Order: sequence, then structure tokens, then C-alpha cells
Amino acid sequence: MKEELAAFIGERFSVAVEITQKGIRFYLDRGGLADDWESGLQEILNHPGAPYARRGFFDYSIYDLPEVNWEDRWKEHFKPLRIGKRFVICPTWEVFVPDPLDRLIRIDPGRAFGTGHHETTRLCLEWLEDLAASERNVSGESLLDVGTGSGILAVASVLLGFNPVVGVDNDPEAIEVAMENIAVNHVEGRIRLFSGTTMEIEGVFNVIVANIQAQPLLDMAPALVRRLNPGGRLALSGLLLEQMDEVSDAYVEKGLRLIGTRLAGEWGLLDFEK
Repeated sequence: MKEELAAFIGERFSVAVEITQKGIRFYLDRGGLADDWESGLQEILNHPGAPYARRGFFDYSIYDLPEVNWEDRWKEHFKPLRIGKRFVICPTWEVFVPDPLDRLIRIDPGRAFGTGHHETTRLCLEWLEDLAASERNVSGESLLDVGTGSGILAVASVLLGFNPVVGVDNDPEAIEVAMENIAVNHVEGRIRLFSGTTMEIEGVFNVIVANIQAQPLLDMAPALVRRLNPGGRLALSGLLLEQMDEVSDAYVEKGLRLIGTRLAGEWGLLDFEK
């Protein structure tokens, strides 16, 4: 699965990664790499616990390329994107004039996950928008964004009327990126960010959205259920289709009721109520 493998490679080598029709392209500065970088790559490709490991043998080729600013090259493919009925995700370096009813979110993902282009992020944005458009009055309802990454879901939640909104991520760099995106979207003071885990967050919330991966979601099931108010809604994303039953069973065992699912390609979102 290209997205998962690209994320592992990008994190391991701290490099720009580009997903193409033919596969994954990543750009390594040989001058800044350890001599054993290829063994590190093989470790990633052959890791038995990775979600892409069962997909089969991975081959790769090496090319020496002319000096180019590869860190910025991926920006050529990040264009304004409409999601759901009114959301528009726009990179900070693009000029875009929104329609009067658009909910514009400007994003520079930097070193954090979350541009809106991945299916899991789109599923969460559509779920939030539909929840706000339902009979449930979300204005003034509290929301917790677990694994906030770039902060895109937290910003979207504020635009939909949720208040207060709290974002938590165990990656300090992600918190820095989220802070920058919150400032770009002029919603400072309306989102609180915490660097840490869900277990360290105090209080309970009317709505929780967690776009992470299956195993972390399984691990944090007790903490997430405790943080959800009675009658509250919980969306879990970042799940491959074959992982949804296991994660769903774990949360139902904790007392939640599965009220729906959303699918996009090989990814899914679970919608629970407490």
C-alpha cells in the first residue's frame, strides 16, 4: 500500500516522498546519509509487522539526479481541493478565490500528515460536515482531534462551529506545524493544542475524531471511550478495510454502538455513539 510505505520511508530518512502512478519516488541526499542507508531501506521493506508487508516483494532502482530542490518539488502536485459540500483545502502558496459559501482551509503540511488528499482525511472531513449538517446542533459542542497532525481537522471543526476544540499529538513537530496552520487560518485562541497522549488530556468531549492507524486505535480504546460524553459521537479513521471489524469489535466491547461506516478505496471510517 503506497501511502503507508511512503510514510514509513519519509519518516525513516526525513526526506520528501512523492507518490506516482508507477510507485513511490523519494529523494535521498547521499552526502547526508549514513553508509548503511540501503540496509535501513531493506528493513522498512521487509518489516513483518507493517501493513504493506503482505503485499509482496518490493523492488527498487537507484538514480543519480541533478541538483534540484526536491523538498519543494512535491508542492507542484498539491493544488486546491474541494471536499464534501463546502470545504476547500488550499496550500498556503496557492492563490485561490473562494466562493461565498466555501469553508476555506489553508494548509502547509510541513512535516506532519494531513493535506486532505488522502482518503482517510477526506472521510473525516465529510463526516464532520455531515454531522454539523444533521439535526444535532454542534455549535458549542466540544471536540477532541486525536493525532491532529497538520491541524486540518481541528481547523475544519472550528469552521463548522465546534467549541472548544482540542488537538493532541504525540509528535512535537506535528504540534508546531498545527500551530502554524492555525495561525494561517486565523483561528488562534479557538483551538488548544497538546503534545502528548490522549490519556494525558483532561475532561470529556461531545465529539472525538481520531485519524491514526489500527494498532494505536486499539491501544487507546479505553482512553477514548472514557473521554467521550454519553450521547457523544466518535469517528475512527486510518483503517484499512480488513482492519475495520477488529477495531469495531474492540470499541463495541467498551460500550459504544456502531451506527455507521464510510468507505473510500481500501480505507474506512467507523462511526460510533456512546
